[in-house]
Amino acid sequence: MELLNIFANVLLPVFLLIGAGVLLDRKLAIDVKSVSRVAYYIFSPSLIFSSLVTSAVSGSDSAQIFVFVLVITFLVVLVSLAAARLLKLDQVSTSAFLLTTAFMNSGNYGMSVNLFAFGEEGLARAVLYFVASAVLSNTLGVFFAARGRSGIRQALLGILKAPMVYAALAAVAVNLTGLTVPAPLLKAFTSAGNGAVPSLLLILGMQLSRTRLNRDIPAVATASLIRLVVSALLAWGLALLMGVQGVTRQVCILESAMPAAITPLIIAVEFDTNPKLVTSVIFLSTVASMVTLTVLLSLLM
Repeated sequence: MELLNIFANVLLPVFLLIGAGVLLDRKLAIDVKSVSRVAYYIFSPSLIFSSLVTSAVSGSDSAQIFVFVLVITFLVVLVSLAAARLLKLDQVSTSAFLLTTAFMNSGNYGMSVNLFAFGEEGLARAVLYFVASAVLSNTLGVFFAARGRSGIRQALLGILKAPMVYAALAAVAVNLTGLTVPAPLLKAFTSAGNGAVPSLLLILGMQLSRTRLNRDIPAVATASLIRLVVSALLAWGLALLMGVQGVTRQVCILESAMPAAITPLIIAVEFDTNPKLVTSVIFLSTVASMVTLTVLLSLLM
């Protein structure tokens, strides 16, 4: 009954929005790429900027979260590279594999789950985790994706096109200089940022409605296992090693165990880095997360 209660109150609302995305795709046949670009270039950067400039989390907790994200991403990349070599994946598929394992759905899915599980304190920390993860996925992730089809030089140039990087840099500049963002401008960014969570969940639903697990099963299953289970175990150990405590610990572990993110899918589509593999991992890891996250939440709460 405890597990069912956790699922109904924390995870079910997220999957209802994902289901709405599936219905939208089935009934209205909306162009997913156009919606994805709106989320990629408008909603997500706005959410990052508005969240960073209004965050009330202490500096020490913020620094701890950012270091945690960097280290857990590095550890997962190492594990993923070893797994990709064992699976004998080519360069493009290896890049797609890394996109699905290194970057978790810490935004639309993670922030929603943390809000329902740990309240406003959890949401504030989840936003910081998402910002750090988003910066990595839009720098390191773009590098992985671009390198899958081109050389290192083109991959580095691809990073310069990522809008979320500039949103994060702008927010950091505002915080460091003590500038005050004009109220109308901040309200505009906040309003646009509020559209990120539901739009990304709907995009996920639309993508899932078109997904069929009919190829690359070993790679898809291995990537999902790394994303949901291996990453959670690594995060638990890292939290102990770093001495992360309280809500910050709960959020860091839970965020690290989220399924594969949507933003890397948008990147994979942009750079044609085996988006079918990326979508399949998102599908399997998202569905399986109903079980894995319910169990993990029962251990954390």
